[in-house]
Amino acid sequence: MRLLAFLIAGSAVWLALSGSAVADNGPHVQGAGVVTDSCAGCHRVHTAQAENLLVQSESALCFTCHGSSGTGAATDVVDGLGYSSAARTGTPGALRGGGFSFALINSANPSGQQSSGSNTSGTVPVLATGAATTSTHSYSGADVRAWGNGAIASGAGPTIQLRCASCHDPHGNGNYRILRGIPLQSNATPAVSIADAGTKVYTTTNYWSVSDSNGPSFIANVSAWCSTCHTRYLAGAGSGDTPSGDPIFAYRHRSNETSQGTTTCAQCHVAHGSNASMSGSYSSNVPFPDGSAGGSGSRLLRINNRGTCQMCHNR
Repeated sequence: MRLLAFLIAGSAVWLALSGSAVADNGPHVQGAGVVTDSCAGCHRVHTAQAENLLVQSESALCFTCHGSSGTGAATDVVDGLGYSSAARTGTPGALRGGGFSFALINSANPSGQQSSGSNTSGTVPVLATGAATTSTHSYSGADVRAWGNGAIASGAGPTIQLRCASCHDPHGNGNYRILRGIPLQSNATPAVSIADAGTKVYTTTNYWSVSDSNGPSFIANVSAWCSTCHTRYLAGAGSGDTPSGDPIFAYRHRSNETSQGTTTCAQCHVAHGSNASMSGSYSSNVPFPDGSAGGSGSRLLRINNRGTCQMCHNR
């Protein structure tokens, strides 16, 4: 599934490289003041080339800083790389959220399996070079399905058009990775605000370690935030044995725990794109919730062949 794009602002979701200690980053700063220079970076009053008075289409504009050849941000969300500064010198690290075209998740070589139902210390190493993604969230504004969005028994989910600013507030809001409390088009209530990290860290050396010590409220609230779009995916203890009343999303794995190694959305999935392979005869033929052919897409999972299950259950 390709939903919820995560790029604008120097804040690709739950990534790791250290950065500024201010609440927002770059031109995306809430309360910048009347004489700020940042407006002219993205908008034109009379000669705009895209809606919202943007100088170019939203994704293209975001990629001028956050793309492969961007010059305004340390985060390259296309290639899944993070640098130490916007100058992009030195050896980059692996973005925690992966990338839209490439990711550095060594999804074939996890270690540290446990059988307790949680796994606080497993390892999914990083690759030396990026591999092509097999699934991503969308960022282009094309029609995509918001799987599980809506009330019980309301179908598989509505069709929406996701862009970078669907999830991120380009003007800054003081939240973690400038995530909107309610993503555009999600129609969710209430808003889920995640406190910002005091120090920005955007890369990782272990894709199984998803918590952020600089932003302790992230892992505690990320599942609630994801479920502002994937409403019926959020489930508590016992949901695997108790029907929800929904004909499609009937029995569901728990996803509402709040710490590293437990069942949160971020523990199994990355935000931007995964290069995990689904080559097994079972894992390569899992249909989408509406019954349509799912193919070998990795659903943003961190490990090959739905191996995230084995990290905690080890059957």
